[in-house]
Amino acid sequence: MAEERGFVFNTPEGDVELSLEQVKELADKGDADGLYALGMAYLFGWDIEADEKLGYEYLEAASDKGQTEAMTLLVRMFMQNEYQGMDAIKAAEMSIKAAKDGIPDAQMYAGLAYMDGVSVEQDYKEAARYFRLAANQGNSEARTNLAYLFQEGLGVEKDLEKAFKMYRTAAKSGNMNGMFHVGICYEFGLGTETDLTKAMEWYRKGDEQGDPFAAERIAYILSEGYGDQKPDEEQAFEYFLKAANSGIAGSMFMVGYCYASGHGVEPDVEEAKKWLKMAADGGIEDAKELLGEL
Repeated sequence: MAEERGFVFNTPEGDVELSLEQVKELADKGDADGLYALGMAYLFGWDIEADEKLGYEYLEAASDKGQTEAMTLLVRMFMQNEYQGMDAIKAAEMSIKAAKDGIPDAQMYAGLAYMDGVSVEQDYKEAARYFRLAANQGNSEARTNLAYLFQEGLGVEKDLEKAFKMYRTAAKSGNMNGMFHVGICYEFGLGTETDLTKAMEWYRKGDEQGDPFAAERIAYILSEGYGDQKPDEEQAFEYFLKAANSGIAGSMFMVGYCYASGHGVEPDVEEAKKWLKMAADGGIEDAKELLGEL
């Protein structure tokens, strides 16, 4: 069922709301903004039945005409593995071009391009500049990436306290990656005092959003205990299993180890071998060693 939304266009006379038919007329004339709006309409089912293929075709046409919001949306869908019409180099080039129009998501993706050296020479200072621009417009993922640069001293002066504060700001805005890093900071005392109780609070928030890496950290802490909480091997195993089922190789090893040793679960050599083989295929050397012993 199509979502009734309407389309707002910015014009020299101010914002005007157009109907779907008016948007189609603009698109038929080759208007870049009309193509972009119609592409979103088909992609997301706004005022019309969703048609992903047609949506991407209109967005590509808008992008070819230099519509930077269309470029940014295509890059976002590519980064989410939902659009296969470009490669990493083209995504980086589009992001850098769109970033010049001040689009926060584009600035964030441009920062990633400079951080990883995709289509441009690796430049952490330039990455930090783009992340800062996006963060100042409220992009929490860019803030998390900028915090990482401060944590590692890449392109900026290393400052663990500043990194922690940035992670925390991003986390409080609901950013899952920020939640994980706040947990790491509290767990290992990076830029703040070590506090396993607070670490667990943030890991649990991330786990509730589906972060398997947070589930893995919860498992490790539960296996050793914290504060006045005694080790809970059974619950730790459940969290390792949860992370393993999401493809985390380290947790696959731990599940295999638990089955092999009977930690938190009844011993089962065949289950242990199954999980250890998957962990070994994921590059965990300890899994290969334990498999040999079994």
